[in-house]
Amino acid sequence: MTSASNRRYFCPQCGVDALESVDNKLYGCSRCGHTYFHNTAVAVSAVIERAGKIAWITRAREPGAGLLDLPGGFVERDESLEAAVMRETFEETGFKLLAPRYLFSIPNRYVFHGVRYSTVDVFFGCTLADATEFQPNDEAAALDWLAPAAVDPGRIAFESTRLALAEMLKA
Repeated sequence: MTSASNRRYFCPQCGVDALESVDNKLYGCSRCGHTYFHNTAVAVSAVIERAGKIAWITRAREPGAGLLDLPGGFVERDESLEAAVMRETFEETGFKLLAPRYLFSIPNRYVFHGVRYSTVDVFFGCTLADATEFQPNDEAAALDWLAPAAVDPGRIAFESTRLALAEMLKA
């Protein structure tokens, strides 16, 4: 891995090692003039409550394999936040959700294969549409229903989810 001062940036338009940082999200190619904005990615999380407890998955893969997280993931192109949280929750848990409702959002840094991505994580309060039983899969090794006060923040995979837990504890 190269150090920050040695990093090379290739233009997505012409492919030449000529992309230069203008500011924290804007890059410009000194060869072809292309302008590239490296914008924040959006991720969603489902806060599924049942009898005073929240559904917490144990992540099956990196980043954060073996640690707790809320069901969720990245929003795909042309997808609403609500559709994303419903899709991601179904993919990870098999649960179908009823109309998710916005709770709050938290900026985050997501490290994947050594690259730090800026994200904004959007948390939704969710109600189950059915009583489907969870089955472990390649994304979620386990699912536990835990009262917010019983969750050890040190076992949570991501800083934004630790901050979300703090918000839940305030309620």
